[in-house]
Amino acid sequence: MGIMRTIIILLDGLGDRPSKVLDNKTPLEYANTPNLDKLAENAMTGLMTPYKEGIPLGTEVAHFLLWGYDIKDFPGRGVIEALGEDVKIEENAIYLRATFGFVKRDDDGFYVIDRRTKDINIEEIEKLVDSLPNCIDGYKFELIYSYDVHFILKIKEKNGWISDKISDSDPFYKNRHVMKVFPVREVCENDTEYKKAKNTAEALNKYLLKCHKILKNHAINIKRKNMGKQTANFLLTKWAGKYPKGNLKDSNSTVFYKNKVIPSFKEKWGINGVIIANSSLFKGLAKLLKMDYIMANSFEEGIKIGIELKNYDFIHIHTKDIDESSHKKDPMEVVKVIEKIDSYLSPLLDLKNDLVVITADHSTPSVGTLIHSGESVPIAIIGKNVRVDDVKRFNEKECSKGHLRIYSNDLMNIILNYTDRALLYGLRSGDRIIPYIPNDDEVEHLK
Repeated sequence: MGIMRTIIILLDGLGDRPSKVLDNKTPLEYANTPNLDKLAENAMTGLMTPYKEGIPLGTEVAHFLLWGYDIKDFPGRGVIEALGEDVKIEENAIYLRATFGFVKRDDDGFYVIDRRTKDINIEEIEKLVDSLPNCIDGYKFELIYSYDVHFILKIKEKNGWISDKISDSDPFYKNRHVMKVFPVREVCENDTEYKKAKNTAEALNKYLLKCHKILKNHAINIKRKNMGKQTANFLLTKWAGKYPKGNLKDSNSTVFYKNKVIPSFKEKWGINGVIIANSSLFKGLAKLLKMDYIMANSFEEGIKIGIELKNYDFIHIHTKDIDESSHKKDPMEVVKVIEKIDSYLSPLLDLKNDLVVITADHSTPSVGTLIHSGESVPIAIIGKNVRVDDVKRFNEKECSKGHLRIYSNDLMNIILNYTDRALLYGLRSGDRIIPYIPNDDEVEHLK
C-alpha cells in the first residue's frame, strides 16, 4: 500500500520565552519568518507538550517520546551516545558520558570551576587517560575518547552485577560541587537491582576519587598549573545507560531492554524512517530504533537531501542551530538564526503530495538560567487531508489559537491518521497489537 511521505522539520529548542530586549516577544514572534508563516497559513496549528507541562527535556528523550515510545523504556542517554560513536555495546556493561573538568577542593568537597577544562590538547589528554586506573572492586573502567574533553566511560562487571540506576557526579549547573554518586531507588525495579546499583555507585565513587588524586599530581597538570592554565583534575560523569539484554549484532533485530521489547521504528509504525542530522546522538538514536541515518553538513543541505528521498515514508530533518544559539542567552542572536533557518524552508512550499510537520522537541529559553524549559512548543501540520485553521503566523502565541493541543507521543498516531495508515481501533492483525494498516505481505496468510 503506497502512502504519502511524512517530512518532519524539527527545529531543536525552538520554543522560547518573551524578553524585554525583544519588546516582550519571543524570538520566534519577533523574527521575520515569511516561509514559516506561509506554511502555517495552510496548516493545522497548535501547541505540543513534549512530556508534561513544566518538565524540561533533553533532546534524546524528547525525540524518543516524539517518535511514540514510552519514557519508561528509555535506556539512558549514555548508551545512545555510545551507539552513536560506534562503541561496541556489551550486555554486562553500562555507559556514561564523562568529561575532564577543573575543580578546586574546599570544605564542602570539589567545587567545579569549569565543567570542561579549557585549552588542552589531545596529546595531554591521552597521557592523562593512560595514567588512570582500569579496575576497582571487580569493576572494569574504560575511557573511550570522543571529542574535546569528552569521553564515553564504559564500566563492566563480568558476572553482570552492575546497574545503570545510578546518579550523576556532574552537577551540570554553574556554581556547584561534584555530586556523590548514589543508587536511585525510584527507578530500581526490585531489591536486587538496588543492591547492584549501590555496588556500582560505590565503585564509581572510588574510581572518581582515585582518578582525581592521580590527575592532581600528574606532571602534565602540574605543568599546566604553573603556566596558569586550567588543570584537567576531575572526571565528571552523567547519563548512565545499559543494555542488559541487547542483541545488536543483527541490524534488523529487536532490542530487548528490562525484559521488555523496544520495537524498531518500522515494527512499531509500519513505515520506513530516516533521520537527517549532524550529530552522533541522532546516529545513536537511529541505531537504537533501526532507522537509517544520513549525515548532513548543514540544515540547508538536510532539506535538499530530504526532499529528494523517495524510498522513505518518514523523513526526519533536524537542526540544532536554534537550540545552540538560545544557550548563549542572547535573544537577538536567536532571532537572526531563526530568520536564517526560515530562508531555507521555501522548497517546502512546493510539496503538494507530502505531509509536512514543523515543530520542536523542547523549549530552550534565551533568557533566565534554565538550560531547557518545560513550556509547550508550536506545531504546524500541512497536507492535503488536514483541516486548516485560521492561524496566519508560526509562533508560540499565534499557534496557541490553533486547533491542536497534543502531547508529543500523540504525533505518530496523528501522522498515521493523515497519511491514511491508521488501523481501526480494535482490529487485530497478526500476533501483536499494531496501530497501522499492514500491507498484505506483512501478515501471515491462512492457507
